[in-house]
Amino acid sequence: MESREAGQHAGAADGAQEDVAFNLVILSLTEGLGLGGLLGNGAVLWLLSSNVYRNPFAIYLLDVACADLIFLGCHMVAIIPDLLRGRLDFPGFVQTSLATLRFFCYIVGLSLLVAVSVEQCLAALFPAWYSCRRPRHLTTCVCALTWACCLLLHLLLSGACTQFFGEPSRHLCRTLWLVAAVLLAVLCCTMCGASLMLLLQVERGPQRPPPRGFPTLILLAVLLFLFCGLPFGIYWLSRNLLWHIPHYFYHFSFLTAAVYCAAKPVVYFCLGSAQGRRLPLRLVLQRALGDEAELGAVRETSRRGLVDIAA
Repeated sequence: MESREAGQHAGAADGAQEDVAFNLVILSLTEGLGLGGLLGNGAVLWLLSSNVYRNPFAIYLLDVACADLIFLGCHMVAIIPDLLRGRLDFPGFVQTSLATLRFFCYIVGLSLLVAVSVEQCLAALFPAWYSCRRPRHLTTCVCALTWACCLLLHLLLSGACTQFFGEPSRHLCRTLWLVAAVLLAVLCCTMCGASLMLLLQVERGPQRPPPRGFPTLILLAVLLFLFCGLPFGIYWLSRNLLWHIPHYFYHFSFLTAAVYCAAKPVVYFCLGSAQGRRLPLRLVLQRALGDEAELGAVRETSRRGLVDIAA
């Protein structure tokens, strides 16, 4: 009996060591991907900041890159205690701040992706209306409204679920997280519906060309979110709503979230690159936005024609 119990204890110890080693590998990969994502999104911010207003869709990419940059920065800092287990631990308010800020940037990035997919769908379904009658500052207003609404949700969750603004309320906190769960479901369904309509519209064209340029970028970003970004949202809602999730899903969702944010700049640069030619990175991003630049040119031409007629 004693030898059997000793064997069981040894097996449990070996299993625990294997779990620790596996978690360290996952967290190390997450840190590496996060560093690459910081560099990639920082490059996107730097390249788009100078000529962002030439293309309305570039404003979406700029805001998404900003949200991903903040998310990855908080993400990399938040998992340091897990990497250095037993040797470093953050105070409770620091952990809470990092957690709420990550979810805030996650919702902002998702909301912006939904907005750009819906607007791209409208541009494909109604090109004449979109090129001539689209409000000039629509993109700027949508981005500002997205940041403001997500900030309001962030403040409400911080006030109801933490001690930042007073005594937390369990009932109100759970209600707000249920609202966040419904919001996440609505955003995902809207994004998938708009992307499906965009794909069908492209495939239903006269010659059925393969999707290229900015429509391809949107479709790939949506697929990235569904396979890599969604697990983090599921984990975060499950954690705060006390739903049961497997233990391994904790670090898995962290890894996929880093993949999601780090892969988007790679998609931008791959779609804008030209085979057999070396192009400046700024031109590569402009090529990735080429289809929408053409819509912008049509819109400017129509406006000039109306001005000439009025004169």
